[in-house]
Amino acid sequence: MDNSHQTAAVPAAGEAVVDGTDTFDLKVLMSACIHLARRGGFIIADEHRKGRLDAHNKKSTGDTRAIAEMAADEVLTVADGRAQDAIITSLRSMFPNLRIVGEEGDVPGEEVASKWSDVSLIEHPFDVPSHLQESLTAADVCLWVDPLDGTKEFVMGNLASVSVLIGIALRDRPVAGVILQPFVGDDGGEVTYGAIDVGVFHNGDRVDFETKCPSGTVIAMSGKHKNDGGRLSIAVGRLDPTPQLLPLNACGNKMLRVIRGEASAHLQGPGASRWDTCAGEALLMALGGVVTSLDGLPYQYTQGTCYDNANGFIASRTPELHSRLLEALLLHPGL
Repeated sequence: MDNSHQTAAVPAAGEAVVDGTDTFDLKVLMSACIHLARRGGFIIADEHRKGRLDAHNKKSTGDTRAIAEMAADEVLTVADGRAQDAIITSLRSMFPNLRIVGEEGDVPGEEVASKWSDVSLIEHPFDVPSHLQESLTAADVCLWVDPLDGTKEFVMGNLASVSVLIGIALRDRPVAGVILQPFVGDDGGEVTYGAIDVGVFHNGDRVDFETKCPSGTVIAMSGKHKNDGGRLSIAVGRLDPTPQLLPLNACGNKMLRVIRGEASAHLQGPGASRWDTCAGEALLMALGGVVTSLDGLPYQYTQGTCYDNANGFIASRTPELHSRLLEALLLHPGL
């Protein structure tokens, strides 16, 4: 470990992170989030191996439809609940004053909290500017957790679409995030993480924005929108030259394709929520990208308010492309 770049140390086992100013060290917080995303991923993989997913409609008791017929935000499995319980129970133990919003609501606390001895501090340079570090107070920081993004894809066996999302918001706007793909790469999955004014990293290697961009314009969007005559397909058809469409499912999966340079932008209609986008929005902004609603307005990540991204969103690699997409969308504002 290159100690010259360490500005923080992992607390001793059993020690909660709290000081007189209730300020969180971002490197320590990110290290804990990476560990807990991995732990959530192991739980998800374990439940998949067991094959007892108990998939059901969390919004409608007694729904007998096949999972394929349900909306993506309706499906829940035992893996969602266990992963969120482990992540949030551990975060509350490590950071007692930390505010957290989880997709699946309150957790039962049945999963054993991770210990600080389980957490490895980020080893590579992760230099947090003082203006950011000094802003990370308990009053201003809130974590947004989606323990299993792509639950419907998980049940249907499209495992590469599954991710664990942990986003960090500062004063109601995304500032850092972790995206873990439990079924991609080696055992334990692949992790992409970072923060605004710090950088973005994939399995410890910095993501280079200049070299990791697709040739031409590639738009990631749900396959159901392709040629459906709706606002998104009409807007894409207005672009010149015509972009390549990359049909994908699961919000985190599509956001990650833009972050990793496999797509130029992600277009999403209504349906996603703040926990789906917080991590990805922070990482994309850290690379110079832009995320807004389809009407060009930023979403606020405010605990205790409506969490729906009711006006859809655009996530673009560059401000220039974002402006072009907004112009095309605003010519046909009705969905």
